[in-house]
Amino acid sequence: MPIEVRDLTHIYNKGSTSESRALSGVSFRIEDGEFVGLIGPTGSGKSTLIQHLNGLLKPSSGQVLVDGVDIWQKGMSLRTLRQKVGLVFQFPEQQVFEETVREDIAFGPKNLGLSPEEIDRRVREACGMVGLSEDLLDRSPFELSGGQLRRVAIAGVVSMRPKVLVLDEPAAGLDPRGRDDVLMNVSKMHRMGMTVILVSHNMEDVARLCQRLLVLNEGRLVADGVPRDIFSRLEFVKEIGLRPPEVVALMEGLRNRGWDVRVDVVNVEEAFAEIMKELGRRKEAR
Repeated sequence: MPIEVRDLTHIYNKGSTSESRALSGVSFRIEDGEFVGLIGPTGSGKSTLIQHLNGLLKPSSGQVLVDGVDIWQKGMSLRTLRQKVGLVFQFPEQQVFEETVREDIAFGPKNLGLSPEEIDRRVREACGMVGLSEDLLDRSPFELSGGQLRRVAIAGVVSMRPKVLVLDEPAAGLDPRGRDDVLMNVSKMHRMGMTVILVSHNMEDVARLCQRLLVLNEGRLVADGVPRDIFSRLEFVKEIGLRPPEVVALMEGLRNRGWDVRVDVVNVEEAFAEIMKELGRRKEAR
């Protein structure tokens, strides 16, 4: 189920004295099964963009097509669209409101009119996908840790069985263990065939997890490519206000000191291998 955005522009409060252009002429296509990171400095339009993908916002101009169909064409059901394209907001636990974990995860499937047996099946399936113990199902969500509560919120979206999962900073505000757990389960859902679009300010996360990056700046799409290529453009990354992954910054520092190492690394393992190769070359040259 590909998603295509064509020349998308969004203007808040159009025609008023407080008019503000959030997006300008954004175009891209995401294929089935991709894991795409959406990055950019604060205020670049990331949250505005993802709210167009399941019809929460309507373009001022341009189109959003899901499975080749304009989501705003006459007869298109936004309810059906939102079952296919699930959106998890930043700090999604603020949307948790039911008395038990089970009831909260079941809220969406119940509103689809599914049988009690199918609802229970979906609740348990969603728990497995986000790494949430079924022992917690009858607990109040407000008794849980931050990481557990975040997984409950994500499970509520996953229980609708979306083909595309869009997450806005899913690990924001969590401790390191909670962060790793949430992102590990997002990666697992991608491996199970789900298309994932991840908004994040953490460049280490997107470099490690994403196959492709879309870079926004001042409401425009300024880069589209694999993490290795994006982060190797260090001057560009810094110029738009992003901090490159620490391993990239490390390799740049070594290169500036005369080390013959690549800077287009995206993880610690690659950086370690480059450093060991250079140390080996230096040892042989003695």
